[in-house]
Amino acid sequence: MKKILAIIILFISNFSFCQLRAVIIDSETKSVIPYVNIWIENENIGTTSNEKGEFSIDITSGKFLILSSLGYEKKRIEISSISEKIVLSPKITELNEVIISSTKKQKEIVIGKFNDLDVGYYYASFDKPEIKARYFPFDSSYSKTPYLNKLKFRIYSNIKNAKFNVRIYSIGENGEPKNPIYNKNIIGIVKKGTENIELDLSELDIMFPKNGVFISYEWLIIPENVFKASFPIKDSKKRIEKIMYEPKVGLLPSETDENSWTYKNGKWEKVKAFDTKTNHPKEYINKFGLLAIEMTLTN
Repeated sequence: MKKILAIIILFISNFSFCQLRAVIIDSETKSVIPYVNIWIENENIGTTSNEKGEFSIDITSGKFLILSSLGYEKKRIEISSISEKIVLSPKITELNEVIISSTKKQKEIVIGKFNDLDVGYYYASFDKPEIKARYFPFDSSYSKTPYLNKLKFRIYSNIKNAKFNVRIYSIGENGEPKNPIYNKNIIGIVKKGTENIELDLSELDIMFPKNGVFISYEWLIIPENVFKASFPIKDSKKRIEKIMYEPKVGLLPSETDENSWTYKNGKWEKVKAFDTKTNHPKEYINKFGLLAIEMTLTN
């Protein structure tokens, strides 16, 4: 009787849980696609493909997998039909999304300036793909220096060579990040500790859109970014260990959520205020986290 019961329990366990492994490839070039954002539809479960286009994800529920990557059509695929390979089709970019021209780079202005001491909190993703975005509205003064030249982020990492991805978006009808302005990954690699990371965009020749631009920071859910951290349990002497994905990005306390968005579970939503129930610096309580980004424009 015990053997029969054990077999039944094992069957139920295998039925309700499995680990899906696959590699993602380009439908035209047949090359692998790294850093694809992957999640289970309507579930708080997700991951990112590694540099070889490979990924694994634990399937406990849900019927469909959603895949999203810069330069490719978003794909919704039934989990039961997935084999060893998943194919994504390149996305046709509208010609008016990116304006390319020759540049002289004689003048520069910096917008979104911050002091290092202004950053009192660093945010990391825990167990699923996540993107935070900051909106920069257009100003007529930018016409004299219309090109995106450099981006500076305030970063903290517990590990060496952690990677993050930057995406650049246009603005949608509801004020949310919409279409990618640049259809390739912009990967940043950081050292251990706290530092300012600058990314050079000068070779991309991207003009600042007249309706503003979103700069976003994407966590990559890959083994190289894993860090195990210990957190205290409220009203207890015990601690709990959690896995987070480095590197952390600096946030500034803001009175409004007007320019801040978060991408989770396959959709964009406004950021939520830090409340008194969370363990955050007091200057952040009841404020909204705004990405600490400096953008240098040039002509």
